[in-house]
Amino acid sequence: MTERLILLTLFGLTVVAAWAASRWWLSLRVQRLQRVDAPPELDALGLAPTQPAILYFTTTTCGICRLQQAPALRQVTQRLSGRVSVHQLDAVAAESLARYYGVLTVPTTVVLDHQRRPLHVNHGLAPANQLMQQLAAIEWSSPALPGATISTGA
Repeated sequence: MTERLILLTLFGLTVVAAWAASRWWLSLRVQRLQRVDAPPELDALGLAPTQPAILYFTTTTCGICRLQQAPALRQVTQRLSGRVSVHQLDAVAAESLARYYGVLTVPTTVVLDHQRRPLHVNHGLAPANQLMQQLAAIEWSSPALPGATISTGA
């Protein structure tokens, strides 16, 4: 009985260590992306240089994207009254951008500051309050613009 308890404890610690290591690796990846130039594919999206943006990677078959992530993103744009733009990208069609940001699953959201540096990469569902907290850390470089924008890209 004691051996089983020890094995179960070791297994639990291994799972926690693996989770912590993956989170650490993902944070290092975002830090590396902040130090390099933005990919040229971002120019085609028409990101405003004075406001932060969210890149929203999805696919046509992603149910959680349509049912939960898209409404959360609409809620964020409504709350921020045009101070952030959301760009929806098909992860398959925009493969180079998906690879650049390390998209492992859909939905994935990438929070960019006004200089196009990634501040957060959210793999999986990112609720509106989480996105709001991530955007709150950005220094807004311009006053609120009329109307938030949500665009669908390639």
